[in-house]
Amino acid sequence: MKKVSDVVVDRLLKFMREQNLTQYKLAQQSGVPFATIKSIMQRRTKDVSLKTIIMLADGLNVSVSEFFNDKSFQVDNLNLD
Repeated sequence: MKKVSDVVVDRLLKFMREQNLTQYKLAQQSGVPFATIKSIMQRRTKDVSLKTIIMLADGLNVSVSEFFNDKSFQVDNLNLD
């Protein structure tokens, strides 16, 4: 079971690879500070806010529902502690 923050990183990596985006370019496109993205990607940020996820999804040009549309986000697959 993964933590929510780990699944968020996995999803970000997936979309970033598909679009050939760097963390810096994602910061520019999303309005999320580069330092925040770097912290999330290095798994130093334990709780990623919904606002940040919405901004990142927008920067990736995907809907929030598309971002969350993965079995990894199902409660049975998450460590919610």
